[in-house]
Amino acid sequence: MNNQTLLTKSEIFTVYNQMRAAARREGNTKQIERLNKALGILLSKEYYAGERLAYIPTKDSCGCKDWEFRFSSKRAYTGGCKHMLAEVMMQSALALRAAHEVTVWLTPRESFPAEVIA
Repeated sequence: MNNQTLLTKSEIFTVYNQMRAAARREGNTKQIERLNKALGILLSKEYYAGERLAYIPTKDSCGCKDWEFRFSSKRAYTGGCKHMLAEVMMQSALALRAAHEVTVWLTPRESFPAEVIA
């Protein structure tokens, strides 16, 4: 991830809160647990250089053991792993960022009142 696509904490928490509210409405406690873990790894700078490069997660698959054993009866949860949820959160946050970008129109200096310029 380059500096231009690094997410701010505000962007991460906005998406996290939206996803967590949806999971809470559904009563999906396992999803909430995974979202909490995904939030933790997104806030960790080591994730981008470590686990993300090792597992190469997408929104549909991941190379981690959790995803490999997703149909295990012990897991009791068939949804995405924390890495996949982190990827979904990143994509959602970047989409929100793109939707809210504001173009700044520069106006000639003379159009501002003198007290604003000073």
